[in-house]
This record gives sequence, structure tokens and C-alpha cells, in this order.
Amino acid sequence: MDFYSRLFRLTGEIKGVIATKVIIGLSITAAYVIQAFAMARGISIVLDGGYMGDFIKMILISFLCIIARCLLMYANEKYSKKAACDIKKVIRGKVLEKLLFLGPGYQTKKRSGNLQSLITDGVETLEAFLTNYIPQLFIVLFSAIGIGTYVWQLNTSVAFVMIIAIVLAVFGPQASMPLVKKFIQGYWQAYAVLNSQFIDAMQGMNTLKVLNGSKRKGKELALDAENFYRKAVRETTLSLLNSSVIILCMAAGYAFSVGVSVIQVSRGQLALSSLFVILFLAYECFRPIHDLNAYWHSSFLGFSAAREVFSIIDTPAEVEESDSPVNHGSDIKLPQISFQNVSFSYDERETKAIKDLNLCIDPGKTAAIVGKSGAGKSTIVSLLLRFFDPQEGQILFNGENAKNYSLDYLRSQIAVVFQDTYLFYGTILDNIRLAKPNASIDEIIEAAQLANAHKFISEFPRGYDTLVGERGISLSGGERQRISIARAILKDAPFLILDEATSSVDAESEGAIQAALEKLVKNRTTLIIAHRLSTVQKADQIFVLEDGVLAEQGKHEDLISEEGIYSRLIMAQYRVKEVQNG
Repeated sequence: MDFYSRLFRLTGEIKGVIATKVIIGLSITAAYVIQAFAMARGISIVLDGGYMGDFIKMILISFLCIIARCLLMYANEKYSKKAACDIKKVIRGKVLEKLLFLGPGYQTKKRSGNLQSLITDGVETLEAFLTNYIPQLFIVLFSAIGIGTYVWQLNTSVAFVMIIAIVLAVFGPQASMPLVKKFIQGYWQAYAVLNSQFIDAMQGMNTLKVLNGSKRKGKELALDAENFYRKAVRETTLSLLNSSVIILCMAAGYAFSVGVSVIQVSRGQLALSSLFVILFLAYECFRPIHDLNAYWHSSFLGFSAAREVFSIIDTPAEVEESDSPVNHGSDIKLPQISFQNVSFSYDERETKAIKDLNLCIDPGKTAAIVGKSGAGKSTIVSLLLRFFDPQEGQILFNGENAKNYSLDYLRSQIAVVFQDTYLFYGTILDNIRLAKPNASIDEIIEAAQLANAHKFISEFPRGYDTLVGERGISLSGGERQRISIARAILKDAPFLILDEATSSVDAESEGAIQAALEKLVKNRTTLIIAHRLSTVQKADQIFVLEDGVLAEQGKHEDLISEEGIYSRLIMAQYRVKEVQNG
């Protein structure tokens, strides 16, 4: 019941529109009921040989009811669409807000295709239940009470039969909900997997072509599609079975109501005119249930999507905000960054990525962290940005525990240039402006000039209004990286992180990027994460990690003279370069 109560509470966001829908629905039912009375009265007039003028009045009343019903149905459809748009906007907003709050730590455990399916198609499936089924449930309740009360006054036996049929039709399908839950969950999961596989195939098309893997991936998609087909057939079968039960209850209720009424008339216990009224009212009593059945059938998939939505909303964040967050301090001066006995693992049962780490980056200085792949360098970046929190120890910004700052404030004080620059679909201008939404065009151009990006941007026919394509696919790696640097310059944060900023670009691009980075690091506390050790030799201090442990630290010359890990890494890279140069 808690699941249904949570679904009902979602409609609280649009309770005014839902109430309007219920009123319109009851008005439609009232129009049907008035027409039923008019038709029953008209038949009685004809059979009793009454005045034809009265019969014509009944026909006119019926006609007016039909006109009123058409207008009300138009209004009902209009409000249905409004309610659907409003509630889906609210739900999508809540899910997206929670996903952004959960951050990369949650996303790494989920397939992006599954999340995309949920936030688009999944939320869409909630429309039938939230904006149609719930209002219709109230309409059924009120109309059944009203019609049932009137029929009870005419004949208690007939009213009793109608009430039993209504109860069975409305609540009977609930008995199958455990089975429905199992089937629908499987259906939704199969759909999400198929969607994820398709997205993977589209995004990895170049790789599939190069490796001649298109046919193999096609076979995988075919198997997933077949699995989805089987789940869909099974879900449809169960859904139709539920619908059949509801229709059977309605048909039996109407048939028994009429049958009992005819028997009562034959015994002289019910007037013939009352029989006509019951004939029409019994149908009108069950008509809203027929609509309810259609909405129930359409709501099945929404139940599974709702459970996924609630699962995300209920997921506890790995990183929690402080009850009294600090929103000032590190911007007063260049920050000092300290790691004190920091240990962290992505899964507490696994080997620690960072082990008892102690290091300090002085204000306004440039520090570098080097080490082999898997040494823990990228983990340090994630901890600084509070994508994760360490299980042991603390990270200090100007002597204040990073956990004490609000997440928004902390991240506003950090600019990052990642190895893999992500550009959103849109213009170059939009992508640079992400760092400072209220930036003027002059500020953006100045940042691009400092990042050595203005020249190539100006060469495009549309300049800064050039569309970069999905993930910036229309730009080269070096061009994307310089746009990322322009973002960092525009943000103008006191703490800068360069995470493998030149590792995936050609030599010519590296030169332009390196020149831009030299401008960027001025008057900032800077942390460089690098594989190419040639980029860190000018750092004020170098920290060498090995298997998550701080193995060495010092300046470039000192570390070379020690002939330790750093020295061996330098020599290894020199040998590789000599081989490449022939």
C-alpha cells in the first residue's frame, strides 16, 4: 500500500488540475445519467400513450446532454494533457535532480541507456495512471454512490447486485498485483537492456566497423529484442486477463441487475417505469468502470517505471551536505590543499585505491601527481571534487574540512581540465559559457584567446555559433581540449586541476595547449595529473604514487637524483620516445 500511496502523493503536485478533471468527469457522468432518465421517461410516455409533446421534450433533453457531453469531453481531454505535461515535468525534474546529486559515483554503477529509458520513456508511462486512472477512480466512486443510492430506493436487491459487481470490478485486479509486479518488472528491464544495447551500438559504431563486429552486435541486439518480445507478450497476456476479469464483472453485474429487475416487475414488486430507469442507469453505472479498465490496462508498465523512479529517489547519496555548510572562505585567498591520513576504496571489500595519504599543496604553487596507471591519481581528483568522500582521514581547504563546505560552493572554487573533454550538443559559445552562464561575449572571446582557441573558432563560417555535434564530434581532440581550457579560464577559480590535459593530443596541439596552460596556472593553486612527465618538470613539488601510496615527493631534479620510481618512469618514457623517433 505504501507504493500506491506514494503514487497518489505524486498527484499532489497537480491536485488542482486533478480536481478539475474529476469535476469534469462527474459532469460527463451526470450528462449520461440525465440522458438515461430522459430516455427512460420517453419510453414510458410512448408505452403509456402519453402526450407526444412530452416525448419530444425528452428527446431534446437527450440531445442537449449529448452536446454538453461533447464539450465536456473536449475540456477533459485538454485538462488531461495539461495534467500529464505538468506531472511528467515534475517527476523528470525530481529524478534528474537526484541523479545529478548522486553524481558520478552512482552513474558508474548504472548503464546510461537504462537511466535514459527511465527518465524519458519510463516517466511517460506514468501518465495513464496518474492523470487518467486516479481521477477516474474518484469518478467511479462518486458516480457509483450516487446511482447506487438512487437504485437502492427503487429496489434494494438490484442495488445490492450492482454494488457487488462494482467492488469486484474495481478491486478484483488487485489480487493479481504480485504476479503483475513480477511480469512488469521483467518487461521493463528487458526494454531498458534493449535500449542500452542500441545506444552502445550507435556510440561504438566506428569500433564495430573496424573490428568487423557489426554482425555480432546485431545478433546480440536480436537476442535482446527477442527477449523483450517474449516479456511483452507475457505482460500483454496478463494485462488482458485482468481486463477480462473486469469486463466479466461488469457484464455479469449488468445482466444480473436487469434480470433481477425483470423478475421484480413480473412479481409486481417493481413498476415498469422503474425498470426502464434501471435498464439505463445500470449501464451508466458500469460505464465509468469500463473507462477505468482501459486506464488500468494502460497503467501496467507505469507501475514498473514508478518503482525504478522511487528506487532512484530513495537511493542515499554517497556524499552528504553538511547540516550547516560553509559558503565562504577559500575564495579570500589562494587555497592550501591538504590530505591528512586519507584512505579510500570504491568498494569497502576491495583493495584501497588510496592508502593513508598525506600531502600538502601550498597556496599559489603548482604540484604534480604522477604514477603508473591505477596508482590512484584520478581518484584524488574525484575526492577533491567530492564525487566521493574518503572512508578515513580528511581533505582540508585552507584548514577547513572539505565536507564542511557546501558542494556548490566547493566546486565553484575549482576549475578542472579533464583528459576527455565533454562538449554538449550546441554551439561553441554555449559550451564555453557553461563555466559562467552570465558571461558576456567579450569575456568569452577573451577566454578563448587566452586558451589559444579563438583563431580556429574564427575560421569556422559561423564562428562561436558553430554547432559542435554530439559530444563535440565535429571538433578535433586538440580543439575540444582548448575549449575546455577556455571554460576553466572563464570560470576563474582559485584552484585549478589539470587531469591528463595533454595526454591524448598530437604534438602540434600539445604545444598550443601547453602555452595556454602556462597562462592559466598563473596566480592559482594548481594540481597537475600527468602521464607525460615532461609536462610536470617545472612543478614546485611532485608527488609520486604507487598502488595508492605516496612513495616519493620532491622537485624534479631531486627525484631524478634519488634514482627511484620517478627516475625509472622518466627513463622509461625517454626510451619509448627514442624508439618512436627511430
